[in-house]
Amino acid sequence: MDLTLYGVNLWAAALVFARVGALIMVLPGFGEPAVPAQVRLGIALTLTVMFTPGLAAAMPTAPGDPFAAAAVLITEVLVGLIIGIIARILFAALSTAGQVVGNETGLAFAQTADPTMAQSGQIFAVFLGLMGATLIFVTDMHHVFLAGVGRSYDAFPPGQALMWGDAAEMAVWATGESFRIGIQIAAPLILAGLIFRVGLGVLARLAPTIQVFFVTMPLSLLGGFVIFALGLSSGMI
Repeated sequence: MDLTLYGVNLWAAALVFARVGALIMVLPGFGEPAVPAQVRLGIALTLTVMFTPGLAAAMPTAPGDPFAAAAVLITEVLVGLIIGIIARILFAALSTAGQVVGNETGLAFAQTADPTMAQSGQIFAVFLGLMGATLIFVTDMHHVFLAGVGRSYDAFPPGQALMWGDAAEMAVWATGESFRIGIQIAAPLILAGLIFRVGLGVLARLAPTIQVFFVTMPLSLLGGFVIFALGLSSGMI
């Protein structure tokens, strides 16, 4: 079935918009709750206009059955969501690192407004999330995301059945990598906290009359901030 208007392949544009729109809605940086939905919609439409001419030849022909056409569109939406959610899972490494840092510094219960999640969050997790979203655009990493949108049509050709097994395997891998990266970012605090607690144990044995918790709490907080600041640049690279 031919769906063209003034030389524009509407079916190809609809397929591109289905995938790109779903991807932009959840992609780190673009899909943050702080970004208005109208802005995300505008970005998705702009990318659709940019990608459609180059991808129109690779798109399948429009099915004559409306139910078959709807199934193809839904598959494209699912592909976009899967790619965006996997990227979001990897981005969650910053939240994991923030939670660990908060536990090590004694500020695990300190909450603040999190504009990236439209709710309150642990203070270090919020800070790292905002810093990560900023670095995405400062370092032009969003160009990599946009290039990945175009390359996704090589890995997931339109009109083919969704590979659920591969998608599940990728999600499991992303979850493991997210946890590993989060622990690596917080590793200096974990190591310093371990050494500090061993020292507290020795001090408590040598001087049982000292109230170790009240004496060392300010040192733990100050030392945690210093180590976090020193390791922040290398951890975020």
